[in-house]
Amino acid sequence: MKLILLYTLIAGVVSALTAPIPGTSLLLTALEVYMIVHLSKNNEAKLGLKEIGYSAMALYGLSTVLKDAALEILTFIPVIGWAAEVIVAMLFVFFLGMLANLYFSKPSRQGRNLENHTDQVSSHRTDRTN
Repeated sequence: MKLILLYTLIAGVVSALTAPIPGTSLLLTALEVYMIVHLSKNNEAKLGLKEIGYSAMALYGLSTVLKDAALEILTFIPVIGWAAEVIVAMLFVFFLGMLANLYFSKPSRQGRNLENHTDQVSSHRTDRTN
């Protein structure tokens, strides 16, 4: 939980410093992907480059839609829009972290390395009858 709160705080600072600059959601996407990788390592879950790439694309798409839909409406009032952008960024990172931590903490996601268990896989193959 401390790790998720740390990333939430970092997201708030990054969002507050870069809110008026267009296209800075890439920084938050990079932070979110790094948080997911960090959480998977803490829970000893296996996460490959393919999953990281898919996560990055999905996070960027979702954060762009959220930012464009909700926050562009609020930017008509600059100070309120800026504050709303920071709050939305922090909430998004917090809930994403909680979901990722819940996902990676499941026993079925931890320590699954089939290369180290090839003897078990091959023994199951020989047990089968054709």
